[in-house]
Amino acid sequence: MRNVTSAFAALAICAAIVGGALQAQGPKKASLDVTVTGLHSSSGQLIACLWQDKQGFPSCNKSRSARRLVLPVTGKAMHFTFPEVPRGSYAVTVHHDENGDGRMQHNFIGMPKEGVGISNNPGGMPGFAKSLIEVGTEGKITIKMRYLFD
Repeated sequence: MRNVTSAFAALAICAAIVGGALQAQGPKKASLDVTVTGLHSSSGQLIACLWQDKQGFPSCNKSRSARRLVLPVTGKAMHFTFPEVPRGSYAVTVHHDENGDGRMQHNFIGMPKEGVGISNNPGGMPGFAKSLIEVGTEGKITIKMRYLFD
């Protein structure tokens, strides 16, 4: 009987150690809460993409792996969430599709005519590396919308 009791005690200790280690790691996925500020109007839609790799970046339409959300614009600031995001490095792009056609409008030299924004709010041409943010057990970012031609 003593060997059985010792075996159960050893098993309970191992379970506590493994359980504690798993709990210490925390959840492997989190929500990424995004606030977008500086929208010029409440017309059209907001197209947001969550990027884990730079394939096609920053054009959502050119990516096969970016997670895409399309939301009606409801005000000059918006809040939305990418749920169930695995821990890691990501970039987020947003496009204020004011005419609702699902595509970015460009001028004759290829510059965006509609509002754009990107995580970390870098200036100039958005680079994937400059835009990366870390998502751990939770994530919150604010993106300032930019309109190049007003």
